[in-house]
Amino acid sequence: MKKERKMLVVYNTCGINRDNTEWYIECINSLLNQNFEGFHVVWSSCLNSSQCIGKLYSIFGNKISYSLVGDPVTVNVTFNKAVQECVKEFGEFESYLYVDSGCSLDDQKDILAKLYESFKRDDTLNNGIISVQADTDEGLDQLGNEFKYESSQIQVTNEDYVIPVGKAINLHVSLFSNKIYKQYNNVLPDVFAAFCTESTFSFLAASVGLKWVIMADRQVRHLKAIDGPVASQPHRVAAPNKEGQIMHDNSWNNLLYNRSALDFINDEEAIQFGLGYEEHQNIMVHDTAAYDNGRALYPDKLAASIKKYLFLSDAELDYNKIKAKFIS
Repeated sequence: MKKERKMLVVYNTCGINRDNTEWYIECINSLLNQNFEGFHVVWSSCLNSSQCIGKLYSIFGNKISYSLVGDPVTVNVTFNKAVQECVKEFGEFESYLYVDSGCSLDDQKDILAKLYESFKRDDTLNNGIISVQADTDEGLDQLGNEFKYESSQIQVTNEDYVIPVGKAINLHVSLFSNKIYKQYNNVLPDVFAAFCTESTFSFLAASVGLKWVIMADRQVRHLKAIDGPVASQPHRVAAPNKEGQIMHDNSWNNLLYNRSALDFINDEEAIQFGLGYEEHQNIMVHDTAAYDNGRALYPDKLAASIKKYLFLSDAELDYNKIKAKFIS
């Protein structure tokens, strides 16, 4: 691997429902073909078959690293695991790029360079999370009527679009600052069984003094749910109380290890310090008084709330005990 560690590119797949080996090969090649120096690719695999793993290793060998998880855990966890293993092996990177299994950069060889340029741009509130536009399942309509849910046409042009605090789009291809990793010893909030992770990103960025933006003038091809819908955990958790009554059975209260979103939704201090959640459903709307033009006024206290409620404890999930193999 090159000495410069500008960007760790994590390509994420899941073989619980099926393998898409030939597609994975195409996508990884589109990453390796980038005209950019200082990046490294790691394949983050969850329960892909031995045949699939063997085929990819025979093609890519030591051109990439391999984080091969053998437990049925979420993509948030497998991504974090890949980042942690690569940091142990190579040291910290300036940034970490999440790439969904359904995304290909095709022949656009400047995507990583453009991402890094946006990441390093110097302004009053630096970019901490940068998302690349996708042609399907993008969710830009949540930002305002000027956008469509999805479009084959690039919707954000000329300059990066700052996502307002409390708003969100879908993850797909997104870059995260090392400041987030250093704050939480992880990148993606890992409390979620499925759904809702992206609704926390604007707060995640604000907690380290940064903002979330959409990169202008580029769009990637996205094949929706190519590996199937989230398969390692149920999409709904019906949690009974002590009397056996169902307390919640919905997408926004679907957390791991018997956690309840009601704990932070009803935490007045968390709200006071700027935390929000699933605001497009009006589940937990942040207090605008906790921000000044997008900048968190209480970043340390906001970070403490995020750490407490949105990241699992070591007692709940010890990443070192996940069944996995790492090949550098």
